[in-house]
Amino acid sequence: MQAGPIPPSGGPHRHRYLDSNGRESLQTADESYIATLKALGNRAEDIPAMHEPLESNDDVLRRQMQRQKRSEWIDFTATIDQKTLEEVEPLIRQSESSAVAALNYLEDHELAEVAHAAIHRAAFIRRGLFGCPIVLREDDEFWTNCSISMSHLRLGTSAGLISDFECSICGKLVENCDHIMNEVYYKSAAHSDGKCSICGATTCEHEAGKAYPTVAYSNARNMGFEEVSLVARPRYPQARIIEESVDLGPAGDDPRVRRAAQQNFLNCDGCLGPCRGFNDMQNWPDIRTLVPETATAPNDELVEINDLDVRSVVKNKREDNAIVRVVADFAGPTSAPEARPAAE
Repeated sequence: MQAGPIPPSGGPHRHRYLDSNGRESLQTADESYIATLKALGNRAEDIPAMHEPLESNDDVLRRQMQRQKRSEWIDFTATIDQKTLEEVEPLIRQSESSAVAALNYLEDHELAEVAHAAIHRAAFIRRGLFGCPIVLREDDEFWTNCSISMSHLRLGTSAGLISDFECSICGKLVENCDHIMNEVYYKSAAHSDGKCSICGATTCEHEAGKAYPTVAYSNARNMGFEEVSLVARPRYPQARIIEESVDLGPAGDDPRVRRAAQQNFLNCDGCLGPCRGFNDMQNWPDIRTLVPETATAPNDELVEINDLDVRSVVKNKREDNAIVRVVADFAGPTSAPEARPAAE
């Protein structure tokens, strides 16, 4: 859950809340992207051109573009020094995460497509320079947090909670006190547990024992989870699924693939080409993991495992004097992926 007041549930207040926060996130995404280009200096002029179109249902076209852009990024990255990469990485990741946040606020807004393009723009550079790992966890499952895959899955989480609510003025349960919520009352400042009873800060100008006008509100206490639901429009716009498990099929049992995933050599290339558009809850039976082809260093012998449909590659991993290139498709039945939600 986010700290602070609960977001408005609907009406004009909800619209203003989404518009204001969405525009702010979009501005941060733009500023961080510009800062990324500045950090790259003159080399920014030689960044591989972003794929066009932004969306396509043509799998052959998407994979062709991914292969082409993968090769271009390998050549480009080889010309960037480590110091520049270290400067660029936090900037482009900030742009990417802010663009995702903007879409979560603006998905029903006229700026939704602007946020969509901002995600692709930042993810394209982030993947080209720093990869998009598919990792093997201790649960023996492959996992991805690819922003293209996750942000295009348009659903969120809604937590069902049981809680007591206490009055911010007197500390009693709201049903047992006489204070009216959202009304102003005078309250004496105290600094118990290291926090101010007026503003909640650890350091502030409120003097202990002095009364200050304070708005009455209810504080949730002793919360317990009952359930978590998947919903199309979560009340907390950022309460989204942040990663998902990936079924690599037979390739997932190959020891070379497993070692590559454990060592962060197994990458997703969904960020290097067009997406298939958004998936919402109305199209849940059609949701698939979208992790297209990944890459390997050029001009090296390749060992291919070509069983599936969307491809992942081991970059710079030598196996029996060869670079192992894993081609692992996430085809199969149209079932919803196992997911780890970010609790609302």
